[in-house]
Amino acid sequence: MRAILVDDEKAALDNLCFYLSKFEDIKIKGMYQDPAEALPRIVKEKPDVVFLDISMPEMSGMQAAAEILKLEEGIKIVFATAYDEYAIKAFELNAIDYLLKPFSQQRIELAVNRVKKLLSEQNKDNFIRERQVIQFEASKKELIKIPLWKNDRIFLCAPPDICYISSEEGGVNIYTISGGVYRSKDTLSYFERMLDSRRFFRCHKSFIINMMKINEVIPWFNNTYVLKMEGSEEEVPVSRNYIKGFKSLFDL
Repeated sequence: MRAILVDDEKAALDNLCFYLSKFEDIKIKGMYQDPAEALPRIVKEKPDVVFLDISMPEMSGMQAAAEILKLEEGIKIVFATAYDEYAIKAFELNAIDYLLKPFSQQRIELAVNRVKKLLSEQNKDNFIRERQVIQFEASKKELIKIPLWKNDRIFLCAPPDICYISSEEGGVNIYTISGGVYRSKDTLSYFERMLDSRRFFRCHKSFIINMMKINEVIPWFNNTYVLKMEGSEEEVPVSRNYIKGFKSLFDL
């Protein structure tokens, strides 16, 4: 279990770290006195649990917890504080536990066991969902050759030869690595369902890309990207609705 600790008092951080270090299966991935400094690390590390003080000068633990859950809703929050009046609000934020200082090993152990139990149940649910996805993917009829139109003739195209697909009125245009542009009356959603999701990704409401054919990723406005694709001079946008999935695929 990976944990990050946040408390503006170093002595409190060291004390909590001491108690948690007695659990062999807990790895402390970071200790921070400033929540604003901790947030980017939390997004990068994606810890299983964050132990948060509440009363901190620049950003309160409540504010930090709300930001964390916006960014990574699966992270478990345990508040560790000297004040008991925030307990109701803490549980409104779906906190797993509310530890009052000074801590005891027994109380820390209870909180840790609660987190472990939730993670175990979550992993079981994820495993079941992953198996369902695998079974669904295996049952799909894969497209071996795609019939495409050009100049009133039908050409058969293998999916790996596709560079990207764009939605156009009345159908889609398929751009190949050889520079050819072909037409299909099927929708973008049809190709999203039928093409191998390990190779193809919908990066925009109007575009599907072959991830193996990306030559360059260019940062763009509002934390988005445009892509330079093999065999094409055009730039393909990655919209904000799809940016999180795109970043996770390439660990950006």
